[in-house]
Amino acid sequence: MSRPSTGASARTPGARTPGAGGAGLGGAGLGGAGLGGAGEWLVFPDYRALELVMAMPEIRPLRVFSVRWPLWQVEAQATFEDSQPFDVVDHFLLRGIVDGLLRTTDELARFFGLSRSLVTRGVEHLVHIGHLVADGPEPGVLRPTELGSASVRDGVRYVLKESRQLLMFDAFTHRPFPRVHYDSAVRVVTDAEPKAGDRRAWFRPLTSVRPFEFDAVWALGSRPDRERFNVPSRLRNLHPVGAAAAWLPAHLVLVEGGAVLAFTQAAQERDRFVEELCGQTPQVVHTLLGESGVDARQTWVEWLRAHGLGQGVLAELPNGVWRATLPAHMFGRPPLQPLHRLGSFQVKDTRFLQLWCDDEQTRADAVRRRALAIARRYGITRTEFDDSVAAVANLLEVLVPTFDELLEHAAESGATAQLRSLEALR
Repeated sequence: MSRPSTGASARTPGARTPGAGGAGLGGAGLGGAGLGGAGEWLVFPDYRALELVMAMPEIRPLRVFSVRWPLWQVEAQATFEDSQPFDVVDHFLLRGIVDGLLRTTDELARFFGLSRSLVTRGVEHLVHIGHLVADGPEPGVLRPTELGSASVRDGVRYVLKESRQLLMFDAFTHRPFPRVHYDSAVRVVTDAEPKAGDRRAWFRPLTSVRPFEFDAVWALGSRPDRERFNVPSRLRNLHPVGAAAAWLPAHLVLVEGGAVLAFTQAAQERDRFVEELCGQTPQVVHTLLGESGVDARQTWVEWLRAHGLGQGVLAELPNGVWRATLPAHMFGRPPLQPLHRLGSFQVKDTRFLQLWCDDEQTRADAVRRRALAIARRYGITRTEFDDSVAAVANLLEVLVPTFDELLEHAAESGATAQLRSLEALR
């Protein structure tokens, strides 16, 4: 598609572009502590998604797949009415035509007592900005446009400007992505983007062979609820300029019964929109079901041995989750297993293993450690904090610590920054 010529352009409020970050259950949230810095790939870890699934009653997770959900990033062009203060002369000239029914330059000059040259310049400007037309069937007769009449009615000068929007459409269905996926916390990756280490390899690609149909942009522009999809209602004449392939990092958890739960940075819990897309693209689920994978027990026996955790006791729980129970002394500072990973999951070849310890005090220590990290989450409220800490405590099967206990723990451990964050939540 050829790129149209453009005039003055502007970014309208509400036009948001992908960024990095995230939120969710646990200390680092779905942002994932230690997964990168500024300008790097900040993608949430798969074990956080599994923690969220484990908090759901009567859900039995089977496999977890980290995928590149394909989408189209489409640059679209539109116009909108920008409101500006009126110049005094222009305002009176336009009112003279709209309200006073004056129709020629001479009538305007006589009525307002202005020089003909000044009125002529004012009329030419109003024609240029689309408030008047002077090319009707009667030569020299001026008529207001709809934009000009609206400007007089509202007492502001409306000027048509151009806006460029970056829109996202699912590659399988061409459904537009909701506004939450444009948040700065959501990482969307273009195919042309250079690799950051080997993190691209963490996500297996899903492929759609369907070319993008630009009718989807025009259809979105005519929807009355287009604001839900990052298109402000004030935009008019939305049309595509070009499209580029991109993808959204997502964790898809296959659960018993064949359903798929989706987790992305666009939602603190499940991404219901991506789940709907899974339901509308059965080939995705069929692809996941078709992967046989490696024997779970053998996978984890080898993993424990490779990581020096041969003392771990493997067992399959009644809900089908594999658990490795380790002695308490194997959790702590490196090279031991980090304490915040206690109760969480290790993922390998779409299988997952819960790291566990039978010592209740060690699990309680892990909850307090993660609670201090939760307190540092940007913008968190007291209710969100309490709910997150309770979820972690339930995951590790210990009593939920009181807020005073957490304050005391932060003070005793010398965690000054965490203590300040907790005190701010009182």
